[in-house]
Amino acid sequence: MACRRPPRRLRRVKLPDGMQVVFQGKADYIKEIADRLTAAEIQCATGPIPGKHWEQRAWLAVASNDTQRALAEHQKHLDHMVAREGLPLRDAHADLDAEETECPACLSRFKTAGVTHCPECGIKFA
Repeated sequence: MACRRPPRRLRRVKLPDGMQVVFQGKADYIKEIADRLTAAEIQCATGPIPGKHWEQRAWLAVASNDTQRALAEHQKHLDHMVAREGLPLRDAHADLDAEETECPACLSRFKTAGVTHCPECGIKFA
């Protein structure tokens, strides 16, 4: 008979009043986002996500009325990183309601009837 570990109790984190979690992920990535938001004068709070992970994970919250501004600032940062690498900035999607569409990942054209992934690169749409 195998030993069973008792279920872990995760403690609930109390967010500061009026704040909403907008990001969670690797702690170093969350710190980078927090630094960017702070530079844009968007107040944020962060904290660890408890649990056993290979890497430390964290959450980031902003004031509820700053949510859209924080998301826009983060998108601006992502766009800057893409441009810095000399890559084209594209805002594309596959229109699966059309008869034929283009894959946003590999740019190949394909017929959409019954398709759930790109026949060329395999990216999943559903």
